[in-house]
Amino acid sequence: MIDGLRLLLDGALASQWLLLVIVGLAAVDALLPVVPSEALIIAAGVGAAAGGQSLVAVIAAASAGAFVGEVGSYVVGRGFGAAVRARLEPGSPRAELFASTERTLTTRGGLILLTARYVPAGRTVAALAAGAIRFPTGRYVGYAALGATMSAAYVAMLGFLGGAAFASDPLVALLVSLGVGTAIGAVAGMVRRRGGGQPAPVVVEPRVAVPV
Repeated sequence: MIDGLRLLLDGALASQWLLLVIVGLAAVDALLPVVPSEALIIAAGVGAAAGGQSLVAVIAAASAGAFVGEVGSYVVGRGFGAAVRARLEPGSPRAELFASTERTLTTRGGLILLTARYVPAGRTVAALAAGAIRFPTGRYVGYAALGATMSAAYVAMLGFLGGAAFASDPLVALLVSLGVGTAIGAVAGMVRRRGGGQPAPVVVEPRVAVPV
């Protein structure tokens, strides 16, 4: 059974459709954080280490999808910010994160757009909040492009390094990379909670718990 999984994984990681799937899933993930894309990007990074994919292409696909999704969230926030705010349950973690992000955007601006993505659901909330407060579109697009590239490179490199370390067994490489990403995500969550619910200015992890 394990050998069958390895064969299936090898075939999936070398698929010519993988990059297209990454673009689509990353875009949806930025709009709906209940659809995590990080695991797939990590797997593609493992595939890149094995020679089945190009690491640069994986990063480009992940960043392009994330950028499209984040800009989409910004547009939603700009057009329906008040409605989005009203739909958040008062006192819930997301409502508090939304409110604190709106406040922080007025003082730190782009910094929060770069770092909030490393907190679970942070980039979606930050994009919606940026739109709701009419954060300048040109500046938002620039920060979104930079942040999407940074987080995509980080997640893909997790998989690539795991794949390089366990080159003889991509399945083990994938599991180890996912475990490392999840652990970093847990640390990021602890940092945010100890900071009183504010998105931490310097964080490490996409949501591989699980980003970007």
